[in-house]
Amino acid sequence: MLPAVANESEVNRAIVQQSFGGEAVDVLQLVLKKKKPKASPGHVVVRLTCRNVMPYDFTLIRDCHLEPTKEHGPIEFESVRRSDEDRDLGPVVGLEACGVVHEVGAGVTKLKLGQRVIPNLLWKYLFPKGEGAWQDYVEVAEDDIIPCPDGISDAIASQLLLNECAFYGALLDLKIPKGQWLLQTAANSNFGRQVIQLAKHWGIKTINLIRRGELADDLKALGADEVINYTTEDVVEKVKKITGGKRVYAAMDAVTGTLTKTVAACVQNEGQLFIVGEISGSDVLISTEDLIRGVSVSYWKVESVIMAERRDQVIKDVVRLLEDKVVIPIFWKNFELTQFKEAFKEVQNPKRCGRVLLANRKCTVAQCSSRERKIAKLTWKQPQRASV
Repeated sequence: MLPAVANESEVNRAIVQQSFGGEAVDVLQLVLKKKKPKASPGHVVVRLTCRNVMPYDFTLIRDCHLEPTKEHGPIEFESVRRSDEDRDLGPVVGLEACGVVHEVGAGVTKLKLGQRVIPNLLWKYLFPKGEGAWQDYVEVAEDDIIPCPDGISDAIASQLLLNECAFYGALLDLKIPKGQWLLQTAANSNFGRQVIQLAKHWGIKTINLIRRGELADDLKALGADEVINYTTEDVVEKVKKITGGKRVYAAMDAVTGTLTKTVAACVQNEGQLFIVGEISGSDVLISTEDLIRGVSVSYWKVESVIMAERRDQVIKDVVRLLEDKVVIPIFWKNFELTQFKEAFKEVQNPKRCGRVLLANRKCTVAQCSSRERKIAKLTWKQPQRASV
């Protein structure tokens, strides 16, 4: 029996990493003749409609984690792809996206043509196959597909797993009691801003580290209790003053490097520090004094919520928070796949305060209702911030 398939072009555009050891804008190339995949038994082909551009995408590219000979990558890269032609093109990058089911393979029972879905690509496709989200089509096993929840736009769906579920899961796992303090770095990031909103909703007080002082009022308008410019202020002393000498109950650090040492020094005895990103690189600095105090430092893994038994409940909880406008994602600018170099430059824009997307504009706008636009604050022409 032939697989069911919609009538679409055979061309699969893809952004591939053709060399290693440089910046994304220099080492990536848009390939126009990559073969479109076919749905094998138990698999579907997803036509991707909206792709989230994350800072961690650039970490993977910069640190050569997708290089076939790179041993320190999260998972050893497989040199064998579906075809020699695809292997020679280089790995397709991109962590997260959403789309629609384009082709259904034999034996697939839970999905249908045209259904909006979110493929879980990180650990089975980007690693180790080099099949990431920045392309038109990707083949994914039925078990690695999440039906797109009703009531959310493509823009939100494209960041649901590694962003929305991540900030929710990390804050949930810290188990901070109501009225206690959380300290976080990269507070102006989309992740950080949503942590501020959720913490406020849960009655958790936040101390937020930034490097640009002019952002303080904006973050306080979102619900931040305290904001510290770590480039001009003594963070540890100020945290002690804010907390009456007790320091914070727990912390999250997305920056790493030497800043991790500062963050750990702000955590109370026996407190927890989650590493939730690698903006400055994969190395962290910790004082033995803080380890002696019992400060626990660990890397919080997003797969604990997106590949675990609690995934469905976490997604349900996050969607409810989005629908109730407890948490409002912020979207900055949107680009077509062919404009990826412009998108990358925009991600590096110091004035950016929201997500950059690589989206099929027609598809995303058509599937974003007026109610969803209010949730997402989505715009195609001008950057727009969330109102609170």
